[in-house]
Amino acid sequence: MHQIHPNARTTPAVRAEIARSSEPSGVLARRFGVSAETIRK
Repeated sequence: MHQIHPNARTTPAVRAEIARSSEPSGVLARRFGVSAETIRK
């Protein structure tokens, strides 16, 4: 199993939720406390 980077702002569960979501990246970014660029990645 992969280790999560110590500075990672998102977990695999959060990333899966982001991938499933149809909400705009700005909304998701505010919800999860990351940049919109991070959401788009």
